[in-house]
Amino acid sequence: VYPQNNHLSCPRVFLYGPTGSGKSHVISSILNTLKLPHALVNCVECYTSRLLYDHILNQVALVTPAPDNDYTNYSRCDNMNDFVKTLRTIIEDRELQEETMYIVLDKAERLREMDMNILPAFLRLGELTGCNVCVVLLTEIVWEKFRAGTGMCEPLVLHFPDYTKDELLEILSSDCPTGYTKDFYMSYVNIVLSVFYMACRNLNEIRHLALLNFPKFCEPIKKEKVS
Repeated sequence: VYPQNNHLSCPRVFLYGPTGSGKSHVISSILNTLKLPHALVNCVECYTSRLLYDHILNQVALVTPAPDNDYTNYSRCDNMNDFVKTLRTIIEDRELQEETMYIVLDKAERLREMDMNILPAFLRLGELTGCNVCVVLLTEIVWEKFRAGTGMCEPLVLHFPDYTKDELLEILSSDCPTGYTKDFYMSYVNIVLSVFYMACRNLNEIRHLALLNFPKFCEPIKKEKVS
């Protein structure tokens, strides 16, 4: 998926899995660590096609709307045709023709609620721009629910499963508060997982529960009721 910069990459990747399985974090960490040119947008925040185009083009062009530029976007695009042309221009101006430009669309299921041509066009963005563009769709639902008829380009489909109990134990143990040993906090997390794991495997929710209840767990110790 992430070859050397001057190599052709997979033009479209569909990455799905439950909330809290690390999809967005892993993708953004890879892109930032490898310093790959990219745009990463949330389709919940970009709830219209124009907002979506603006956010992508601003990031690709390294433009940040701010007070000193009167919150001006790089360009105004009202349709996919203008977006494709502008994206091609930015890539050429930045001399990135030999590199892969990654466009990451988080909460991609929202694309199904936009204009009918949005999703098919993004899946063919590399072909339409004539540039080495890889579009990555991040979502919680399966690819079959995205298909809108024949002619839809098939992406490379990757699945992020729920964390296992051992994985959650290792991750949550890294949250050990100051003043406590990791072994002590790990034993506490193990108790939390024994209670909640079968009902909830969402990392963010279990992390919240663990941190919320830890002071109560420690109260008897602090009061010297438990040796």
